[in-house]
Amino acid sequence: MDTTFEALFAAVAKVGRSERGWTRAPWSDEVHTAEELAVAAGAAVGLVATRDGAGNLWLTDKGAPADGLIAAGSHLDTVPEGGAFDGALGVVSAIAAVSRLRTEAVHGFERLAVISFADEEGWRFGTPIFGSRMLTGGYGAAVLDRRDAHGVRLGDVCPPTALDARGGHGRLASFIEVHVEQGCALAPAGAALGVATGLAARARYAFAVEGVANHAGTTPMEGRADALVAAARLVLAADTAAREEPGGVATVGQLIVEPGGSNVIPDRVTGTLDVRAPTPEGRNRITAGIFQIVAGVALEPLSTDPGVAFHPTVRDALRVAAARASIAVIDLASYAGHDAGVLGAAGIPSGMLFVRSPDGVSHNPSEHASAEDCEAGIDVLTGALRLLLDDPPS
Repeated sequence: MDTTFEALFAAVAKVGRSERGWTRAPWSDEVHTAEELAVAAGAAVGLVATRDGAGNLWLTDKGAPADGLIAAGSHLDTVPEGGAFDGALGVVSAIAAVSRLRTEAVHGFERLAVISFADEEGWRFGTPIFGSRMLTGGYGAAVLDRRDAHGVRLGDVCPPTALDARGGHGRLASFIEVHVEQGCALAPAGAALGVATGLAARARYAFAVEGVANHAGTTPMEGRADALVAAARLVLAADTAAREEPGGVATVGQLIVEPGGSNVIPDRVTGTLDVRAPTPEGRNRITAGIFQIVAGVALEPLSTDPGVAFHPTVRDALRVAAARASIAVIDLASYAGHDAGVLGAAGIPSGMLFVRSPDGVSHNPSEHASAEDCEAGIDVLTGALRLLLDDPPS
């Protein structure tokens, strides 16, 4: 096993761990600790750490040019009680691959970079893929006024210079993100790795349903205005509409019931709705289908993404590198959001490499990839970065 990967991954996996899983919330001490481990590993091979205005961590050569960087990476924050691989695998694999190429002193190694993006998961403030979206202008100043469940304002915990990061993606000539597989397509195909073809269209919304609070025992059923019952209809409508759209999915991931008494009819329910489909048109049909079933619920868009097809040159580099290493790969589409997708949509030639997850579990403490498959991912990433150094995408 690659010694750089093995040591760093084990160290990061100790941060934010509990009996229920891994939690490294955005802008937390746990994320900062994990980032410092990455900084130390990069420094061991001569990489210098800087943070841009949005809090993204860049590891670059001290003589790195202002642009034309060939980069890899992912993120170090997690969902609450998530797994050890989502995000961390990509950052640690990138450091391992770049370390190999720097040790070999390959031509152009000063253009190699590793990026750990800030707040990729977005669960705390409803700001998915925050770091890369700030770079590419996907979020404006209003996003800084969003608050978490405890009333904490995003702009008070993220860097005050977040908006200054805009345009920073222009330093990149290409970007590759390694990620644990989110699904179970690779194992049945007998492939250790998947080369991502692109990311599906996505949208995330907030909603609020109003009712009237009253006594749970003395209020007749026919006289109730139960906000939770109305919210339940929305949940079922989302399930129905998504099932009617080929390849569509919809999830109500959060419900907050007020006032929250066991003997009080709820008068307000707030929540989130996540809709995804292969195309923006399919995504929009799901949303429209929900309103055909349930009327009168306002959806506040938190984020939308039309999806992206990854750059053919980057995909070819990954395939060629896999063939040279005699590692089996297949093409694989992804329904999740990733920083590589944001960069790709902004015109940066990008790609992704998925590492086999035997049981397909993601965002869960049991998510897993074998040491052999992780090693294969590093081998292919190293080979692809070498190819892109020699022949950057145009």
